[in-house]
Amino acid sequence: MLAESMRLFPPVWIIGRRALEDVEIGGYTILARAIVVLSPYVAHRDPRFWRDPESFQPGRWATAEAQTRPKFSYYPFGGGVRSCIGEGFAWMEGSLLLATIGQRWRFRLAPGCRVEPLPRITLRPRHGLRVLAEPRSR
Repeated sequence: MLAESMRLFPPVWIIGRRALEDVEIGGYTILARAIVVLSPYVAHRDPRFWRDPESFQPGRWATAEAQTRPKFSYYPFGGGVRSCIGEGFAWMEGSLLLATIGQRWRFRLAPGCRVEPLPRITLRPRHGLRVLAEPRSR
């Protein structure tokens, strides 16, 4: 569930890098000192890598297909030598929070609530999230 949430709403939605030298990538020349912008938000919705990319499907991570996607079709924490130093901690903390809270509560979007992203330094819901919290039966 956490991986699918990070696919649809990566905290860092855009990453910029400066080219150190002239390089050709995919038939395009990128000049030295040019700024190259990558977007996990866009890549994570690319239909070449994600079937029904706009839908929330946590089960997609339990398939063999999940292991065969290209390396940078999913990068919520960036990638390579400049990936987020806190990635391991974030996965651990997110998993613990989901497990702890999820044992006692079930959350659903409130009726009529739409999640509209607001791109700032990080990606966040434009109008917050209205959810219904229901206690789980024991």
